[in-house]
Amino acid sequence: MRVYAGIDEAGYGPMFGPFVVARSVFAIEDGFADDAADPPSLWTLLKNGVCKSARDKRKRVAVQDSKKLYTPAAGLTNLERGVLTFASLLGHDPATIEDLLDALGHDDHSRVPDTLWYQRANGHGDGATQSAHDGATDGHATPCAELPAAHDAAQLRIAAAMLRRAVDKTGVSLADLRAAVVYEDRYNHLVATMRSKARCAWKFVSQHLWYIWQHHGQHHPYVVVDRQGGRKVYHDLLQLIWPDAALRLLDESDNISCYRLTQGPRSITISFETDSETNHLPVALASMTAKYTRELLMQRFNDFWLQHHPDTQRTAGYVQDGRRFLAEIDQTIDRLGIDRSVLIRSR
Repeated sequence: MRVYAGIDEAGYGPMFGPFVVARSVFAIEDGFADDAADPPSLWTLLKNGVCKSARDKRKRVAVQDSKKLYTPAAGLTNLERGVLTFASLLGHDPATIEDLLDALGHDDHSRVPDTLWYQRANGHGDGATQSAHDGATDGHATPCAELPAAHDAAQLRIAAAMLRRAVDKTGVSLADLRAAVVYEDRYNHLVATMRSKARCAWKFVSQHLWYIWQHHGQHHPYVVVDRQGGRKVYHDLLQLIWPDAALRLLDESDNISCYRLTQGPRSITISFETDSETNHLPVALASMTAKYTRELLMQRFNDFWLQHHPDTQRTAGYVQDGRRFLAEIDQTIDRLGIDRSVLIRSR
């Protein structure tokens, strides 16, 4: 058996909302050669259940770079279908964001905090969420459920069953799916302490890498990470994680930086790549999980502020529109006595 994993993030640049770094880990029963240039394509192995296009005529589960699946028109639809159906392979059926992060959160810090704008409003149930559950007829949906937010629960169960059949036939299984959620206060503290956004991001990438090593190192995992900014050389960062491991450089070119670390019976191959979300299904699923988690939390964020400013347009939190949003809620921040360092992310 070999392990094939991917790591990606969402929300690196915004001034509002959490930063999320996710991992997905797959086990391939038949394995693949240790000296293989690339692992096998999971889109090919799981072709009866997954695809890259959200417009697939066979209604397979789309797994792709989250930037290609999340659009103003599609909203959460494509991300939710992918993340929740794969989460179901691990036995998860979340009804709220709290449930989702209890199941998929990387650590206790990743759970929904007590912060005002992330708390669930009493009597929650906007039109999109409620209509999704009104169509369910199996008795599982409840009026207070938040998730699924963009689907009928029965439709998701059909998609999950199709995905499970594809997985069961191939000897490929989902071993792990997790998201490290870094909320604004923790993010600001880490950036100030580490004096770098990039170092803050690497902290959580390295935690995911270490987890994969600890739990799957005996299966010689192949891990693909979306390349961190413009960095091309990573051996110094990897040696900080594994100071006693032997490190072998496999590739250090314009698009790929690939290394193998070996210590005793364990080894791990780590490839930092551009366009990794479109070339590796585990990275695409990590990308979707990070984006879906962030967008659900941003819905809560916007719901809170719209209670105070009903005429305000929602924000995705990115800088240009974030400044507009900040100007509109500025007086309310002071009126509510909110510490800006736990609301506005440092740049």
